[in-house]
Amino acid sequence: MEECTNLFNSIDRNYHLVNEAYNVAKSLFNQGRANYMALKEKSLKAIDTFLDLVFIMNNEMAKELRSAVLKFYKIRYFNDFTNYMITMEEIKDIVEHCLIDPVEKLEQIRTQFQDVIKNFEDIRNFDTVEKCYKELPDEVAATHCILHQGVLFNETMQESLVTIVETKTKQHAQDMNQSLHNVQKCLNYFVPKFFEQLLLDAYTSNCGYLRVVNASIADLVTDKWRSNETLFPEKWTPVVRMLKENSKLPTLMKKEKLIDSIYFLGNVTNSIDTSIQFHASS
Repeated sequence: MEECTNLFNSIDRNYHLVNEAYNVAKSLFNQGRANYMALKEKSLKAIDTFLDLVFIMNNEMAKELRSAVLKFYKIRYFNDFTNYMITMEEIKDIVEHCLIDPVEKLEQIRTQFQDVIKNFEDIRNFDTVEKCYKELPDEVAATHCILHQGVLFNETMQESLVTIVETKTKQHAQDMNQSLHNVQKCLNYFVPKFFEQLLLDAYTSNCGYLRVVNASIADLVTDKWRSNETLFPEKWTPVVRMLKENSKLPTLMKKEKLIDSIYFLGNVTNSIDTSIQFHASS
């Protein structure tokens, strides 16, 4: 509103309606800007919470996978469909190749979302508010114009940001979901029946870690940003905080605490089953 300040300060004080309309419009602008900034911060927190959770769960699945490969090689070699014996170095390269995509996707999504939201600035042009007074000599018409512009600016700005948040949130949730499930496809492509040979659940639908990720995705994509019905940050932030604290514990204790956390998650969320349906439809 700074651009308008000098102009409206010079208004004849007899134009009470115009002055009152200006004050109301200024209040609307300030309220709109506050709501706008709150929406930006809330959306950033939601995605960061989601990606932090995915990072922790993915890290644990990757550890299980690497550990299972090392233990397996103490007994025998992997066999591909040609019955070719895969060496230790070969399988390590294959595993790392298949594990790299979720890690890269995590960083890519975090950077992209932050860039989009943080660069989505308040670009309302107040010239049209000035024109209400300059070009409409009738006091009632000028008053109506000012109030209309005040409401319109807020609605347009908020609507644009909400659309971006909803679109990008669902897109990134689906991309992250796909990247995690592609680990299994990638490994089976290089080593058919890879998981059957290992008897391993990591990165499969039977994996508790992946079910937690899917549950968080189901909650994330069902948040309604337009009506401000967003429960994801409040619901999952304490869980992520607990998991981060557990990661600082000694290895054996951390494993026990992580398992406790998974059971805790099963109690606090009803999204586990619906999340599997989400993956099937994504």
